[in-house]
Amino acid sequence: MKKLKLDLHTHCFEATGQRWLDLEVVERIVKQVKAKGLDGIAVTEHDYKSYGMQFKEMADQHFGGEVIIIPGHEISLWPADIAELFLPNDLVFRFIVHPGYPPTDYSRRVDSVQGIEIDNALHNYQMDKKRIRRLAEEHDLLMLSNSDAHSVEDIGAFYTEVSMEELIARAKPVTKDKP
Repeated sequence: MKKLKLDLHTHCFEATGQRWLDLEVVERIVKQVKAKGLDGIAVTEHDYKSYGMQFKEMADQHFGGEVIIIPGHEISLWPADIAELFLPNDLVFRFIVHPGYPPTDYSRRVDSVQGIEIDNALHNYQMDKKRIRRLAEEHDLLMLSNSDAHSVEDIGAFYTEVSMEELIARAKPVTKDKP
């Protein structure tokens, strides 16, 4: 199982300020991913699953094989924000993003996720790492480091080394209901 360098929490729409996707936007992001030495990213726009799907389709068509693109989105499910990554075979890997921002009892969501951020480039100072580590160990959650990039330059500021096989093994079948 080859470990990959993946930034699993990026906001490409916000990073570029361009709501619509075109080849120039995708190329700019792919170049940044490669420049940072990453194997890939997850595109996790707020509430817009279709953006990540379209991004992956364009990247695969025009830059296939250069970087891994995992479509996803970030959703607010009180009392936590959750990222959902859409993996092959109708599987979804869910994780709590920036636990501690906003300040809520995100621990109430640990039974519906497979991972939790231990590092987040935007919100690290708001995160209680001892509590996060304890919850991750108690609930067998994968601890993740991600950029939460809201600018192109921030993509890859933090990343996780993990194999696709591990993400897939932890993932759950896609359901129509939210976690």
